[in-house]
Amino acid sequence: MKAWTKRGALLLLALVMTLAAGCAKQETTEPEDTGESAPDRSLVIGYAENGVTVVQDPDQLSKEVAKMLEEAAQPGIGLSYRNDAFSTDGINFSCYVGNSTSNQYDAFIQIFADEALQDEVFLSQLLRPGQAFETLTLNHALPLGVTTCVVAFTQVELVDGEQSVHAQTFFTMDFHVVE
Repeated sequence: MKAWTKRGALLLLALVMTLAAGCAKQETTEPEDTGESAPDRSLVIGYAENGVTVVQDPDQLSKEVAKMLEEAAQPGIGLSYRNDAFSTDGINFSCYVGNSTSNQYDAFIQIFADEALQDEVFLSQLLRPGQAFETLTLNHALPLGVTTCVVAFTQVELVDGEQSVHAQTFFTMDFHVVE
């Protein structure tokens, strides 16, 4: 029995030393030098100092959070449009774009012929929910072919008797000018 215990102890000691050596090897092995410095994986986020104020009313923070949650629970913007508009003169288009019946706010539509939102080709007046345009007359002609236009859909609400932007989204439509 003593021989077995001695052999078992030696075997166990050899196993522990092998594992320890493997761990030490793994711990001290550095990644291959690729000429790039290894990314710093430590993350420390400091405290904001500029433009910060102390909350004077502890209930105010709760009120603001409750307001944000209430606004987040409101339905999103419903879109109602067909992707393609068609014209033979580049100015008068047959299309469908409007304010969905699922929306609660009036909205206006602004259409740009460029991604930089500099070339405004159409600006509507307010549409009530459920109203839509079936034809549009642009400010200037689009060229022959297909122009992908950016459409800004902006919901408006009354705040203290004045119109204010409630929400806004953007989408694209293809305006086809055919002969």
